Amino acid sequence: MRKFWILLGLLLAACSGADGSAPAKAEGVICTAAYRTDVNQSIEWEETITFTDNDAEQMIAFADMMFHAAYSAGETDNERNLRVWVTDAGGAVLQSTLYQLPLDSGPQNQFAGGHGFTGLHYSYAPDSSAELQFWCLGE
Repeated sequence: MRKFWILLGLLLAACSGADGSAPAKAEGVICTAAYRTDVNQSIEWEETITFTDNDAEQMIAFADMMFHAAYSAGETDNERNLRVWVTDAGGAVLQSTLYQLPLDSGPQNQFAGGHGFTGLHYSYAPDSSAELQFWCLGE
């Protein structure tokens, strides 16, 4: 039984910050979208959108796909979150992800390579060889 408590203590310590506290609340969120018309080419176009701690929605249009992001500060419903989605040129959703964030902390940029709290995502247009990559960071 003692081993269980030791293991539980180590697990809780690993899941918290170095001093046991949550990461400070980010003042903003920065999302980057990188696009190429063919997966065999280098990235041709890269754009960044920035959110402050206010409700907002933004998009970046590319030739075959669009990157969308909507940030909610949680002031009206106590649900702070970032929703990101990719659509094809006709508006059909290809990929969608919701990141639920604590009201008073984070998000914590945890992925190597500068890929923030979302990690690096890839989306593909169904009727072309285009690829869109995106990631978001808390700032």
